[in-house]
Amino acid sequence: MPVSRKRKKSAKSTAAVRAERRRAHTRQVRLAQSLAEIVAGQEQGQAMRLELAHPHAVALAAELMTTPKTGTALEDELCARLGPLLAGLAELPLDAYVGPDHLTDALAGVLLDAGDDEAARRVLAALAAILPSTALDRTGLDAPDPQVAGEVRWTRDRWGSRFAVLAPFATPEGPVRWYLWDIDACAFVPVAVHAGFYASPEEALAAWQVGVGAFAAGGTSWRRIDDFGLLLDLLPKPDEVSALGGESAEQFTEYHRCRRLAEAVLDLPPVLTMNVPETALDLGPERFVTWWRTRAEGPEPANLKALTEEMFDSWPILARALFDTCSPHRVESVSHQIREEYREDADELLALLPAWVTWLSERTGLPAELRERALARTGGATTTENDLMRRVVE
Repeated sequence: MPVSRKRKKSAKSTAAVRAERRRAHTRQVRLAQSLAEIVAGQEQGQAMRLELAHPHAVALAAELMTTPKTGTALEDELCARLGPLLAGLAELPLDAYVGPDHLTDALAGVLLDAGDDEAARRVLAALAAILPSTALDRTGLDAPDPQVAGEVRWTRDRWGSRFAVLAPFATPEGPVRWYLWDIDACAFVPVAVHAGFYASPEEALAAWQVGVGAFAAGGTSWRRIDDFGLLLDLLPKPDEVSALGGESAEQFTEYHRCRRLAEAVLDLPPVLTMNVPETALDLGPERFVTWWRTRAEGPEPANLKALTEEMFDSWPILARALFDTCSPHRVESVSHQIREEYREDADELLALLPAWVTWLSERTGLPAELRERALARTGGATTTENDLMRRVVE
């Protein structure tokens, strides 16, 4: 009988195994994190990346300084130009790598060097308006905090692991604009697969429903935030690694601004600090083993407990309240992760996946139609690293 890879690595601590899994989750995550380890706290390394970013920042500043736009229109123009530029830079080899923060830090430097130039000051104000707090601290810039102009709302798909978060923001020009985060929590970390402003809550909801798919988003509507702890787990953070890898130009367009606006939302007084389902608190490999021995069909694997522990470590848990969700995309993402990590020893663990999905669906009372769609993805994974960043229609 094949021996699982985790058992071969038994000398490692659980923390070390999980740290290794996070690095292995996507190729670009490994790239970004290893780069961060190299340059973090090292002035020479940071200076090298800023030097690589400088010519791109100079060209971008020159383009932006020619536009007559001001205020939110200029912020939109800045974001629109950052998107394709950052997408192109993300394709460069490691020795030429320029991340989103390197580029905006270099851009701030170029604009500050322009002194009292009126056009440069306009662009600098727009840049400060979209940067999260960590970038503002690095560059020494300052800007008024975005003003949330009403109730923040959310909704989720039928499996419960794809979210839309919507917040209204005031603008100096007067009209309120509605910002949407489309968050997919099916992979190891929740990812904002889409973000942007919309003219109304209805327009934002319709766009999210198209991105999720008619079946998965069927019957959804905006609801009040009832779990601030989960919202905190879902929204992007300013101190995350510079990029996960596989982002599209559209995602890079809102890369900085979606973090800045998320900070404003998370600074609001929480409605509820935590609302973790009781089933999510009742976790442990022994729960699945007990279920298997009373409900599952077929012979019990000789190493069931070890395999169950490996499945627990492979299943997304950073948003603890979502542990029991088992959408088709989550099943496929986990299958991909298992094959990437365990390689020739993956089959034994993947054979446990149908029972795992059945167990989770019984814990949450998932309708049979949804369970069957999830089970259909246990047979093989077509997901790739870059797929983890795209908007998936279930």
